[in-house]
Amino acid sequence: MTDSTQKPSHLALYEHELCGFCQMVRRSTANLGLEVESRNILREPRRRQELIEGGGKGMVPCLRIEYPDSRVEWLYESADIIDYLKRVAGD
Repeated sequence: MTDSTQKPSHLALYEHELCGFCQMVRRSTANLGLEVESRNILREPRRRQELIEGGGKGMVPCLRIEYPDSRVEWLYESADIIDYLKRVAGD
């Protein structure tokens, strides 16, 4: 469950270019005008390890959400990520 009351300080998307769901999320970030760091798990294998250690699964897309108070949340599922990004962009 993501915190909808606090604005994130940094967003990072764990993804790779062969994933259609990742492409869908990336298009949404562009359409919403949001800046989201790309962390490609195929080109940078250490990113996949970060994903597993932090989020608990090696599945992409996954959005790493950092808050100003140093909390970190991991959000899986493209539809959930897009809904979250729309809420962030709407604030």
